[in-house]
Amino acid sequence: MSSHFSKVLVVALGSVVAACASTPRSASSSPLQGRPQLANARQLSTDAALHGGVPAPSSGTETSGVCALIPVAEQGICPLQRTQVLGARQLVKPRDPKGYALAPAGAVVYMLAAPGLTTEWLGHLVECYQARSVSEGNALEARESCPLAEPDSSYSVNSTRDGFAIAVRAPSTEAAKRIYDVSARLAPNNTAHWSALTVRP
Repeated sequence: MSSHFSKVLVVALGSVVAACASTPRSASSSPLQGRPQLANARQLSTDAALHGGVPAPSSGTETSGVCALIPVAEQGICPLQRTQVLGARQLVKPRDPKGYALAPAGAVVYMLAAPGLTTEWLGHLVECYQARSVSEGNALEARESCPLAEPDSSYSVNSTRDGFAIAVRAPSTEAAKRIYDVSARLAPNNTAHWSALTVRP
């Protein structure tokens, strides 16, 4: 009987050894073993690559900290609607090296001063608005009513005697024309505040 038990034990041990030999290697046997810092760095890099350009979940959270202190309900509002638009003028750039021919470059939108609105805060609103337009994927639709939503556009904010001047520029002529057309529709040409347009950023 002890001989039969010994045979059973030998067979059982042989099965366990065979199972261990056929088991695939775990992740701990990878070349990164013993170098957790490098493994974590690679994982963080991979995560950043996977999440790059992916729209943020529409749960009302802020967009990557760009919209800090701006209420979620106001992040999608065109910053040019924060106060009255006084007017707009077209920006041009040289079409040839000698500057004999000019091409549209964008527009300058003049805004009336408003309580609590500063050049710094206006710039912060623009950054947030552009980030939200990109993350939510509605920049192409938003550009029809807000020149700041034009993809690949750049901007600058300056103060004027009556308020602010926001210059919006685009690399392509077509986009620059669209920026000016949309900007010109934001205010009537018979505004009584044309003095603001004397300051040209």
